[in-house]
Amino acid sequence: MLTQETPPEIAAEMAASVAERDQHFRRNFATMGIDIAFFTLGMNISSAYVVLPLFVHHLSSANLAAALVPAVRALGIFGTQLLIAGYVEGLRRTKPILLAVTTLERLPFLILAGASLLLAGTHPIWLLVLFFLLILMQTLGSGLSMTPWLDLVARAIPENWRGRFFGLSTGLGGLLGIGGAALATLILSSPAIGYPANFALCFTLTFSMMVISFVWLSLTREPRRVPRPQAKRAERRTTGESGPRGWLRIIRQDTGFRMLLIANAIAGASLLATGLYAISAKNVAHLTDAQVSIQNTVLVASSTASYFLVGVLGDRYGHRLVLEVGAVAGGLAGLLALLAHGPLLYAGVFLLTGVSLSATLLASFSFVIEFGPPEARPTYIALSSLCYAPFTTFSPILGGWLADHLGYGPPFLLAAGLGLVAALFYRLRVPDPRIDARRK
Repeated sequence: MLTQETPPEIAAEMAASVAERDQHFRRNFATMGIDIAFFTLGMNISSAYVVLPLFVHHLSSANLAAALVPAVRALGIFGTQLLIAGYVEGLRRTKPILLAVTTLERLPFLILAGASLLLAGTHPIWLLVLFFLLILMQTLGSGLSMTPWLDLVARAIPENWRGRFFGLSTGLGGLLGIGGAALATLILSSPAIGYPANFALCFTLTFSMMVISFVWLSLTREPRRVPRPQAKRAERRTTGESGPRGWLRIIRQDTGFRMLLIANAIAGASLLATGLYAISAKNVAHLTDAQVSIQNTVLVASSTASYFLVGVLGDRYGHRLVLEVGAVAGGLAGLLALLAHGPLLYAGVFLLTGVSLSATLLASFSFVIEFGPPEARPTYIALSSLCYAPFTTFSPILGGWLADHLGYGPPFLLAAGLGLVAALFYRLRVPDPRIDARRK
């Protein structure tokens, strides 16, 4: 953002960055979009909300074990981003560090495929421990990649195209993922393959799709980044504006951003039941693995349709509205899960969950980068994730504990209430910087 106080040399670099962005916009829209599409396809084949909990359920009958899947994923994704934010702020190019750390989020699926074949029949507990270590490694890679990747997107894609970029690219991945989810259903239900080879094949296909996505990401042409000046970074260190004191100062002084963090915390806590829906379908409605995996297709299909819709909705009406839609859908999924006792109602649960997850994912990417000055964007992104992490990490553990001791009703009811409260908080307390700027 240029102001009258911006030094001429910095203004010139920012103008050059915009020129590079415009020059390579079409290429980067395609390469980064295809990267997202194949990454999404891979993750849909080994769905974190259906396939991974089902795999854990084969290794342990405890609800808490299945609930740990979203908890461990949240810890890795959202708890690590401040470790790299300050480093990214001083870089002129973020693509090299991005390509290095993103390998950590791709390799674990290949290792997990081999370990499943070797250990499932003889050492299930060892495999369970290794599974969580690998999922933590995979999501640590995601968390460390998130800050440089979102910063790259913010420089490569103009503001008024970001919602459509995320929506179209993730929607394309969802369209491919419908086929991937259907393929996973066939694999998991095939008597000719059987356990654990069926899960190992799903993990191998996921890794293969992630290799393709990595190739396309590497083809992106990165516009130059204007790093925070060395003198200014030194001043921030000596005055306490960097590190924890600086982070607290941002939260204290930026009221709108603080309200967003609170709303995100409530929304994150509302995810406490997402890892339980597939297990509940097996234990309450007595669905088979094949029938539960069909719900993965419903989840992917609803996510795909939502990606196309909410991207345009966010660009036109603001991404806060999309977060509200996601929170309401998540709350309604919890309510419906209270009533579900058959495949049809569970399909409604996964349909609403798909809407909730896609809306929340896209809006969280697009919305947070509209807060704070451009040079501090990595810190804002990382702070948002760090404050989100405890709630998305520990709420599924609470949900699993409640399900083991009190049944599925309490966690489903709590998820419903928190989702609706989050929607109200977004509407009443969180500003939308881009929409508010249009009104001025």
